[in-house]
Amino acid sequence: MGQKYAAYDAQRTIVAFYDDAISSPPKGDPVAKISDAQYRELLTGQADGKRMAVDDNGSPVLLDPAPLSPDALANAKRSNRDAALSATDWLVARQQDETFAGGDTTLTASQFAALLAYRKALRDLPLADGWPDIDLPAAPDFLNAIA
Repeated sequence: MGQKYAAYDAQRTIVAFYDDAISSPPKGDPVAKISDAQYRELLTGQADGKRMAVDDNGSPVLLDPAPLSPDALANAKRSNRDAALSATDWLVARQQDETFAGGDTTLTASQFAALLAYRKALRDLPLADGWPDIDLPAAPDFLNAIA
């Protein structure tokens, strides 16, 4: 193996690796010479969620992930909320089917009311103070026994 290089962009984010035994970096592109050990460390760090960059001296570093923008944070929280709603859709439909059929129901009336209150709290979450930096409401305990 030859000399390894980490190519980076104007924000000093590592965007590519080169090994001159295989393919030299393009002329004029900013690169940092790296050892095999640094190369492995960078890839392992990236797999663990770190960002690869070069510091002011041109040395490779691993950085914590950039914080999410407010919009990205809201979208992520909304996705979690939507998943929680979807996870209970089947139970609402089942309860309604059983009620309309006139037979026994999976949930008691109080359990069904608690499920509906939980789903309403999930839907109202974006209106809560502190959105999106808030926790999802806790699911009713009986859901674990039914799933």
